[in-house]
Amino acid sequence: MKQQKIWDKIARPWKSFREKPLKEVEEFLSKKSGKVLDLGCGSGRHFLKIKDKIYGVDFSKEMLKLAEKHAKENKINAELVQAEACKLPFKDDFFDSAIFIAALHCLPDSKKRKKSLEELFRVMKEGSHAMITVWSRKQERVKNKPKEALIPWTVDGKKYLRYYYFYDKKEFESLLKSVGFKILSLKEDRNIIAIVKK
Repeated sequence: MKQQKIWDKIARPWKSFREKPLKEVEEFLSKKSGKVLDLGCGSGRHFLKIKDKIYGVDFSKEMLKLAEKHAKENKINAELVQAEACKLPFKDDFFDSAIFIAALHCLPDSKKRKKSLEELFRVMKEGSHAMITVWSRKQERVKNKPKEALIPWTVDGKKYLRYYYFYDKKEFESLLKSVGFKILSLKEDRNIIAIVKK
């Protein structure tokens, strides 16, 4: 089964498991205004009230339905777009800031992972900042897994296998730099969290 269909199937239980935004994302977005991209937005848990609009992009139609509901219930100005991270339907230099949270590592192709970062770089304004995160191997449940793994999520007794690629910190840093980003900060605990500048 394609990853897009898998995320459609697990969307509803995933939302109940992933309700609260990461505190680091809240802190990052609290200082932002203008057009903000939430790339790989899922069910919209990082949609926060800002002084303009959040653009939520995801390849899962079911996730976007949940994100739309979340935005309406919380009176958040959001525009939702179904698209792949490696093919963004926005013009160059469009966004004032961006977040790409725990989604890059779900792309099951190294070329698509790099292309998604190149696309993110392209649509950001010169001098703008983005927060990009991937899972860290310091998480107990993944530390002994291979670089690529299929992690099950069970819905109604059926297992759906989600793809994950596990970066180490230096590899992640090198990839971000290769795309053109300047790294402002990079820290690792349960996640590897980068704040970058175009």
